[in-house]
Amino acid sequence: MRKKLIKFLAVPGRQKIIENFLSLGFVKITTMLLPLLIIPHLMNTIGLELIGLLAIVTAISAYLNTLIDYGFSYTGTREVSINKFDNRKNTILLMEITTCKIYLSISGIVLLIFLSAFIPFIRNNILLIGLSSLNVMLLSLCPSWFFQGLEDMKKIAIGEVFGKIISFFLILFLVNNKEQIYLVPAFYIVGQLFSFFLYFVFVFKYLDFESIQIVSLKRVVLKLKKDWSMFVNILLPNFYNIYSYIVLGFFGTLAHVAIYDIARKVMNISEQALGIISKVYFPILSRDISKFKEFLKVILLSSLVLFLLQISLTLFGLKFIFHDNLNLARSLMYIQTLAPIIYGLMIAYGINLLGALGEDKALRNITIITSLIGFFMVSILTYLYMAVGALLGVMFTWLVRFVLCYLNSKKIDMVRV
Repeated sequence: MRKKLIKFLAVPGRQKIIENFLSLGFVKITTMLLPLLIIPHLMNTIGLELIGLLAIVTAISAYLNTLIDYGFSYTGTREVSINKFDNRKNTILLMEITTCKIYLSISGIVLLIFLSAFIPFIRNNILLIGLSSLNVMLLSLCPSWFFQGLEDMKKIAIGEVFGKIISFFLILFLVNNKEQIYLVPAFYIVGQLFSFFLYFVFVFKYLDFESIQIVSLKRVVLKLKKDWSMFVNILLPNFYNIYSYIVLGFFGTLAHVAIYDIARKVMNISEQALGIISKVYFPILSRDISKFKEFLKVILLSSLVLFLLQISLTLFGLKFIFHDNLNLARSLMYIQTLAPIIYGLMIAYGINLLGALGEDKALRNITIITSLIGFFMVSILTYLYMAVGALLGVMFTWLVRFVLCYLNSKKIDMVRV
């Protein structure tokens, strides 16, 4: 066994892959467990309906996060992985993307104010939405994509986890009643500020200060045009994912949204675990697509393990996560046992094959088609079956997206892989 392990690690690049996997794994475990651990406290202090309200507010803010990120977490990572340690090119790229995000943040604020004049829910909850939006702005401005491109995931681990732990303990000890609901997003902002500070301490050693200059509006527009296809690839899937919360709040109650949100947080464990593998391999595949077969084996094996864990959790562990009266959450957990396999295949042939190859337009077209399907499926199924329908709509759309990405990849395989 020891000899096999030594032989495995002797292959160039694998030690770095494992190191990055462990670093991102630590980040994701922390960011997955803390929201689950805080739920019992919030149920006792602010109640189920206000948890549902926070879920809808977070969903609205997530649209803003998608706008500001603009797909730079992938295009930026891809460019840095190609530039590697060329500090001059990376500094210029960092300045361009950060400037783009500042412009997009300002646009997001203006859009939010405009919508508040016409949408009563936004107007009535403008403080909560504003605080949550400020948090996602800070999150988007953190240059985690930069370190992902450099394959230095330890910096991401330190930057992300430190802030999340601070927010967790602030909420745990200082949020004690319904009137303090505003402190929940406020404390997330405090944690994000610490993360923001740490990221920029880390990034200084990679900067070429002579290359730092103000980015013109013309360059911002050119950069946004260049990365438009990837933005669409990220925006539209997030649209129907986030939309499932909003449409459930429209057809159902805040309690429905809260239960759906709790179940999705559990489901998110598999998504995040597979996302770690996806992010670790993305810069590697961007440079050398021949590694895709190795990646596919890893993602399929991981999906199978997560599938078995999901079944075990559904059969034996529900009573430790959900309150006795959350029968709907139990139904959702039974449905989502197949989610790890579907999601793993979708990201493998989507962002990690078509995206790594730079086939942004092909991926964009698939994304547009599947997102329209997702919009209608989530709307109809949520109307008919509430939270169960919302989940079925999301998972069905994942399946369609995988099939289309797979069929498209077969055409590219003949020429490029």
